[in-house]
Amino acid sequence: MNHLFPYIERTLLRPDITINEQYDTLDEVMQLGFAGLTVAPFWVKKFRRELGDSHPAILSTVVGYPYGYQRTEAKQTEIEWALKDGATEIEVVLNTSALLSPTSVWLKIEFAKLVTLAHAQEKFFTVILETALLSQEQLQNMIKISADAGADFVKNATGARQHGLPMPVFSLDEALQFRQCVPTSVGVKIVANGATESQMEALVAAGVERLSIEHL
Repeated sequence: MNHLFPYIERTLLRPDITINEQYDTLDEVMQLGFAGLTVAPFWVKKFRRELGDSHPAILSTVVGYPYGYQRTEAKQTEIEWALKDGATEIEVVLNTSALLSPTSVWLKIEFAKLVTLAHAQEKFFTVILETALLSQEQLQNMIKISADAGADFVKNATGARQHGLPMPVFSLDEALQFRQCVPTSVGVKIVANGATESQMEALVAAGVERLSIEHL
């Protein structure tokens, strides 16, 4: 499956992940030519030193993970520190709690503010939408707001267990439907944990740019 390596983004966000596991994954990213590595904010500075400044792999971190309900000012501070530590991409989790309340109009303003911070330093910006919690109308609305704000990518899930829901199970049909909902001007990331090689090939053929995978 080495033809898929340029699309694979290894994700290290489990709360029980060990430093040895992270180093093993870093070795895979560096040796196999994966697209990138996503780590918790605490680890960005360390893995920037390990990767160096010239390695082509994207070093991404999450902001507002896993529920997105922090204040915008807190997310701004998280982004500022992540960029100082050497992150080359910021993934921000949608505040689903705000979406389901009268304050949903604030989300457009929040995205615009956060995108500006990342793009001012020429870094990528991704919006993470927990699609299992959204109606089709809400999903389409949030994709539009993300695109209008200037997001470089939209991601279909955090990959984390959500309260009241079982652990996500990969569905090719749902992933392809998500790709179809996103305009071609915006990149798409799919959480592909559990996907087979042929399913990942189908995603790439459909125009998915990144496959976010915890375990190969």
